[in-house]
Amino acid sequence: MFVFRVSATLVALLLVACSPEPTASQLTAKGVANLTSAKTVHLDGTGSLALNGQNAFSFAPEFKRPVDAELPNKARRKVQLALMGMAFDVETIMLDGKEYTKDAATGTWSEGSGTSPVNSLMDPLGNIDISLFRDVVEVDRPEIDGRKTRHLRYQADTTKMIEDLRASAGASSQTVMNPQGTGELWIRIDDSQIVRQLVKLTMDIDGLAGLLPASASNIGRASVEMSLDMRFSDHGAAVPQITAPPVGR
Repeated sequence: MFVFRVSATLVALLLVACSPEPTASQLTAKGVANLTSAKTVHLDGTGSLALNGQNAFSFAPEFKRPVDAELPNKARRKVQLALMGMAFDVETIMLDGKEYTKDAATGTWSEGSGTSPVNSLMDPLGNIDISLFRDVVEVDRPEIDGRKTRHLRYQADTTKMIEDLRASAGASSQTVMNPQGTGELWIRIDDSQIVRQLVKLTMDIDGLAGLLPASASNIGRASVEMSLDMRFSDHGAAVPQITAPPVGR
């Protein structure tokens, strides 16, 4: 009986050792599935959104964005924005397709009619969508927080990204040209969890209505450059409850 148990253990170990590694595409799909099944995650990240329009107009804020999320459709975000030498803190709640924003000056919450185009582009959870990834390849295998990862690079399906943007933000009035997007993922080897994502996107937009306040929406064609670097942690851990805020208060 002892010999049988030892032999069974050795066979199991050999099967594990001989099992082929998932390909880069297979690992990506597994990582997205694992992140979704974790139900909750905390994100910390940095990003930038540069709009360069006609008449020498430019708008290039940089920001930090901590996020608590309940997958698939709840998130509370605090954006720390630096613009023209001034600092702004903006808090938003995404809940079942609705967007709530807290006025930094008054502390009053308001409900929007839908997700704004800018927020749609910069939504970190919206970028974790297996249907957006094309031509996934492995780059290297660095360690993050003492655990080995597989670092992957992919081409983003920008056509679908723009379609999703228009569907969620009602941005059909913009003509989008030359969209190009790339991304990178870092997925832990031991549990196939995504721990970092870097997304870069460029496009030209004919008309900025809906992207900027009305006073600045007549600028005409502009180029948009976006970068979003998010680090994922506390997969499956408890997060503060995400509920609709008291609108108007």
